[in-house]
Amino acid sequence: MSEVANQTDRLRLLEQKVDEFSAARDWEKFHTPKNLSMALTVEAAELMEIFQWLEPQEHFEKLSSKKQMAVEHEVADIFIYLMRFCSVTGIDLISAAEEKLKHNAEKYPAELVKGQSKKYTEYE
Repeated sequence: MSEVANQTDRLRLLEQKVDEFSAARDWEKFHTPKNLSMALTVEAAELMEIFQWLEPQEHFEKLSSKKQMAVEHEVADIFIYLMRFCSVTGIDLISAAEEKLKHNAEKYPAELVKGQSKKYTEYE
């Protein structure tokens, strides 16, 4: 089995586990697109909070193991809510990401934007 197929299988299995976790707790009624999108935002804000007052030179690798674990947990929360959102809405996350990457490649051609961080509307 190829590495890509293995990763896809793992992703699908994880999505199933997340759905089963929610079902076992009767949380489907709360998992609306509105509520899940709001939860995603909250978790992203919790991730930002960890880095909020760090000095520019304080990279992830330099954080204490406790803070690194907190970062991992917040990233996992974001990922789990995103997976649940996709499950509830029927969005194929991998297909959506691949399509968006193609779209971004058209908006930000490497030969035009390399080494720059402007918005696509600022390039001529």
